[in-house]
Order: sequence, then C-alpha cells, then structure tokens
Amino acid sequence: MVLSHSVTDVLKRVGHLGRFQIMFLFLFIGNSLIDGSITFQFQALTIMPNVICKSERCKMLLEKENKDELICHINADEWEFDDVRHNWLTDFELYCENTYLKGMGTTVYFVGFMIGVSLLSALCDRFGRRRTNILLLVGNVLAILGLYHSKFLTQVYIFRFVLGFFHSGLSVCMFTAFCEFTLPNVGAFANVLSGTTFTVGGSLASLLAYHYRDWQDSLLPLLTLKAVFLIVYALFCPETPLWLLAKSKNSDALKSLNFVAKVNGHKLLTRDYELPHCSSEKSSDNPLKIIFSNNTLYDAITRLSFAWFTVSVCYYALQFSAGSLGDDEYGVMIWMGIVDVPSRLSIIYFAFKYGRKCSTRWYFTVCVVSLGLCLVPNVSVIYLGQMNLKSIFVLVGHGAGGAIFSLLYTYTSEVLPTLARSTGMSLCSTAARVASILSPFVIILNQISGSLIYFISMTCILTSMSLMKSIPETLNKQLPTNVADCETLFHGKSKVESV
Repeated sequence: MVLSHSVTDVLKRVGHLGRFQIMFLFLFIGNSLIDGSITFQFQALTIMPNVICKSERCKMLLEKENKDELICHINADEWEFDDVRHNWLTDFELYCENTYLKGMGTTVYFVGFMIGVSLLSALCDRFGRRRTNILLLVGNVLAILGLYHSKFLTQVYIFRFVLGFFHSGLSVCMFTAFCEFTLPNVGAFANVLSGTTFTVGGSLASLLAYHYRDWQDSLLPLLTLKAVFLIVYALFCPETPLWLLAKSKNSDALKSLNFVAKVNGHKLLTRDYELPHCSSEKSSDNPLKIIFSNNTLYDAITRLSFAWFTVSVCYYALQFSAGSLGDDEYGVMIWMGIVDVPSRLSIIYFAFKYGRKCSTRWYFTVCVVSLGLCLVPNVSVIYLGQMNLKSIFVLVGHGAGGAIFSLLYTYTSEVLPTLARSTGMSLCSTAARVASILSPFVIILNQISGSLIYFISMTCILTSMSLMKSIPETLNKQLPTNVADCETLFHGKSKVESV
C-alpha cells in the first residue's frame, strides 16, 4: 500500500498546470469577460447621445447649460438626438423626470447579485462545484436570452436581476473550482487574469454599445460565448477532487484526478494510491455552521467582509461618477478599463514577491492618497492633455480598487477550509454587493456635494486597513482543508483536533 500523500503531491502528480488547467483557465477568464460586460452594461446603454438643436433658443441655451438639463425645460420639438443608435436611454426615455431609473437598472442587478451569492454559493459547498456551475451557466444563458427579447423597461429590470442572481454564484463557484484543481499560487495568478478580463469586459460594454445600432445586437456576442462555455464545461470539467475528498468520496476523487492526469498526459494513479484525508468536519455539516461555530473563522470573515464592502464602495462609486468629471463619459469609462488592466496585472509581481497582506495594504494606500488628491481645490480645471487632473486621480483610485478586488478574492479563498470556502467568499461578496447596490446613487451625493463620496471612501479604507492587520499572510502556504488547518494558519497551532 502506498503511503498517504499531501494534496500538493497529488496535484503535482496528475499535473497542476497542464492542458486541463489551461482549458479551465480560458473558461474562467472568458466568463469573467462576459460578466464584466454585463455588470456595466446598463451604464453603457444609458449614456445620453449628443443633442441637435432645432431652434435658436435651444442653440443659445446649449452654450450655457448641460445637455442633460437643457432638454428637460425646452419643448420636445426644439431638439433631437443626433445618434441613430437605439439604447435603453432613448428607447425607454430615461432622462429628465425618469433619470433616477438609470440608477435602478444597476441597483436591481446588484440586489440579484447579493441574494444569489448568499444562496447559490452554499449550493456550491453543499452539492459540489460541477453541478452548481452547470446550473448557473444555464441560468446565465436563459437570462441573457430573456433580456434580448425584452420589450419593456420592467422586463429589462427583471432579467437584469436574474443575471445578477446567477452571476454572483458563478463568479465564486467557478473560482473555487479552479483553485481546487491546481496549487494556490496558480489560483491566485488565475484570479488576477480574471479580474483583468472583468475590467476589460466593462470597457467592452462601452464598445459594444457604441458599435451596434440596436442594443439587442450588443447582447448576441455575450449570449453566444456563454452557450459555448456551458457546453465545454459540461463535457470536460469533472467534480473537483478536493470537494470529493472532503465528502469522503475517495473513489470518485480518484476518477476525477485520473481524468485530469489523462488530459495532461500524465501517468494515471493506481487504485491503491492512498489519497490525503482532507476534512475533520462532517460532510453533512452546514458550511455556515462551520464558519460561525469557530471564533477564528467568524472574526476573519467579519474583517474581510468590511474590506470587500470598502473596495466595492470605492470601485463602483468612482465608476458611476464618470459623468460628473467634466470629460467625455464614453472616454472615461473606457480609460477606467484600460487603467485597470496594468493595475490588476501588477498584482502578479507584488502579491507573489511581497505577499497578499503587504500588497493589500499598499494598494489601499494608493487608493486613499488618490482620493485625497481629488479634494484639492480647482483640481478639475487643470488639464493634462485631453483629461483633467481630477479624472486622472479617479482613474488611479479606480485602478487600485480593481487590484484590491482581485487580491481579496485570492486572500479570502486562502484562509477558509474546503467545505466552507465558497460560502465564506459568498458572505464577503454579499457585503460588497450591499455597497454596489448603493453606488449608483453617487449621482445624488454629487448633487449635494462633490466631495462626499471621497470622504466616505477614505474613511472606509482607513478603517479596513486597521481591521486587516490580524489576517495572516498566505503566500506559499497550502489551502486549508479543515478548521484545524485554519487555526494553525492564524495562530501557529491548532485549537481543533484533526481526525
């Protein structure tokens, strides 16, 4: 009989970065690209086109007033949109007295996200990564199809809610599944790429909205890709061996590992290969019970949840304040996506050289400094090229926020045990979605005071930096498989007996 091996030994034996993981990586980051586009779709499809004046009075007023305000107090026959494209703003008249409905489109999406992440991620821990991911991909395809055929604003809101609901669970469960097929540092690298493509997806939403004449056509590329991902995942992605081992399904775990070994071109494991024991929890334990019955995990989730809330406040509030910066809104949105790419990719260097903890603190510092610079008087009237300084500082803060998002996904997954990993991440994600739901109403805060959002964000960041001090470094450490491993990670020795 072969002696018991560690999880790391087993994954290296079947291949932790072979053809299988590369295929899965493309699924993971491709899904993030589409989800990023859908997340910022409502903002991209509600940008007001330029106004063409049909009267002298309109032309005179347009020189003095913003077009958004002008069209609200002149006659409808004195102006028209110069853009022949049909987006949600033009089709559903989301301007003047209906302006508040623009924010509602994003809010209902994040309400769906918040509800979904609480329910669906628990399914991922309870019933497995594979079945849950297939269910969520089917839900995504059907929701996009429903949105494509929507004729009324109410229908758009309903399917946006459903998209948020399914996106939430998929983003967490897909990431969890990938991490359990490879080593922690590879999972962290994949998460950086996923965050980068999510950001690119936000820019893609603007490009699709600008390119297509009818908003329905901008959904077709997203629908096609989601359907392809569903087919590939159903055919080529088995249940993760770590989840199967945690459920004491060793024979199924061996089959899963041998499937990976076969795809990667590695030697298959023999039937007498002794797999590691991955759990001291009962397979029937509720994931929430595992977290809330242990003080260490409960404290960690509370601190991490506030950090997720904070970065969501900063990231999405700055995203939705693009129209108040004085520059072209399409341009600022696209630049936010462009700046996010090197910002998120920089994690590959900092998080792997200096660790998750130090890097998170550094990016939070960059974010709070850039937001503080936005409060400098007259910063919005000083231009560097075609963009004012305030827009540049917002772009830097937004980029740092995107980097922290990617770091927190990795950091959180690396401090939680197998049977509660997806649920714990969902609790943190729920906190982030509360902030996301509120973020579209930054437009109202800007009307009260343009400085309020920066003060709120800076206060949250400084509080988070203080709370995160007790979260341990996880660089080059194996994923915890049970509560005993988590206690060892946090305290240096286990307070829980491992079986």
